[in-house]
Amino acid sequence: MRRRNFLQRAGKFFLASLAGLGLFTAASLLPRPPRKIFLKTKDLENKKLFVGEDFFLILTGNTPRALWRRCPHLGCAVTYNPELQGFVCPCHQSRFDLTGKYLSGPAKKDLRPLKIRQTEGGLLVEIPA
Repeated sequence: MRRRNFLQRAGKFFLASLAGLGLFTAASLLPRPPRKIFLKTKDLENKKLFVGEDFFLILTGNTPRALWRRCPHLGCAVTYNPELQGFVCPCHQSRFDLTGKYLSGPAKKDLRPLKIRQTEGGLLVEIPA
C-alpha cells in the first residue's frame, strides 16, 4: 500500500469516527420524552393508594396526586409503609408523608411530583425518562 493511500484511508476513518462521536454526543444530550402510563378508572375504584413500578398514585381528596418513587438522596426505590402511613427509602431510611413531603433522613428534599392528566376512562401519568 502506498503512503498516499494509507493517509487517505486513515483520514477518512478519522473523520467518520469524529462524525460518529458527534452524533452520539448530540443524541445523549437531547432530552428523551417522558413515558406515559394510562390507568383505567375501574382499576382504581375503592383504592386510596396505587403503587406502580416507578410511581405512587394517591387517590385521597378531590384531585389525584402522583409521586416519583425515586428517593432524592441517591435514587433508591421508595416503598410505602402502612404502619407509618408514609413512604420510606430502604437504602438510608429517609421518610416522607403521603403528600411526598420530606420528614427525616439524608434526602433533604421532597419526593418529586409527576404530571397527571384526567382523560376519558382513566388517568395518564407522565414518568421522566
